Amino acid sequence: MTSDGSIEVIIPARNMADHLPAILRPLLEQLTDRDRVTVADDASNDATGQVAGALGAKVVTVPESRGPYYARQVAASTSAAGILIFTDGRCRPLPGWLEAHRELQSRPGVALSCTNVRTISGQTLAARVAARQQPFHLRGMVGVPGRPDYFPTANLGIDRIAFEKVGGFRAMRSGGDADICWRIQEQSLGTMAADARVLMEWEPRTTLRELASQWKRYGGSTAYLEWVYGEYSPRPFGTDASLRIKLRAAMQQWRERFRGRPSEILAVAAMDGAFTYGYMAGKLKSREFAAPVPYEAGAG
Repeated sequence: MTSDGSIEVIIPARNMADHLPAILRPLLEQLTDRDRVTVADDASNDATGQVAGALGAKVVTVPESRGPYYARQVAASTSAAGILIFTDGRCRPLPGWLEAHRELQSRPGVALSCTNVRTISGQTLAARVAARQQPFHLRGMVGVPGRPDYFPTANLGIDRIAFEKVGGFRAMRSGGDADICWRIQEQSLGTMAADARVLMEWEPRTTLRELASQWKRYGGSTAYLEWVYGEYSPRPFGTDASLRIKLRAAMQQWRERFRGRPSEILAVAAMDGAFTYGYMAGKLKSREFAAPVPYEAGAG
């Protein structure tokens, strides 16, 4: 849908100075003279902005943190590129990633693009569990029965005209990626296109507490999206009358998958529990939800 194929990659970053070299160095090597990278420094109290600038990225400073979607919106409001690509500080672009987005966006009628994402493992139990679960793999976002497809903002390309027509991201702590993908499709502003190759890796959090907090946010955002969109959102594990049956079946699967590794069985169960807790807490306070509204363009 774009006229010139120019790209601006936008990375919200709060206290990510240690992570930025791992994403910016391989990413900057993929740029053409039409492209640029912008780091939205989300009120960091470390050297995030300085590191990003020293490595060659444009830096947009957000003086007061209102979450990563707000930081993305502030940066996007300054862009004149034909394609906006959103990623985050834990992502590690592989060769060909940027050109894959450019090719997908060049197809007639396409407004949303993505490649596959692999969550890498690591030394800690939390990293190994995240790698087992692969939270950003396309199979969890594309082709799910009863729900429109969406792509994660860890690896999401959006035609800028379509982005502007829907007002960009709305005021949501989590789930804004599904929300903007669904609104663009609902308004017939473009279709989705995915490259099934793994062209992006994601480095997970290293502690179970951080990982559980992430899964709890996902549960809460699922409840919120369900409130906004009704049947669009998938039901999380264990939210219907067959909970005991599901628990029994899941525990058997975990035993088979993690044979001889009881700590991983318990950690996976804990992550599912954190997700379900976030979901149920969200459902209980659904009457308090406010309808999502677009962020003010360029506010900051």
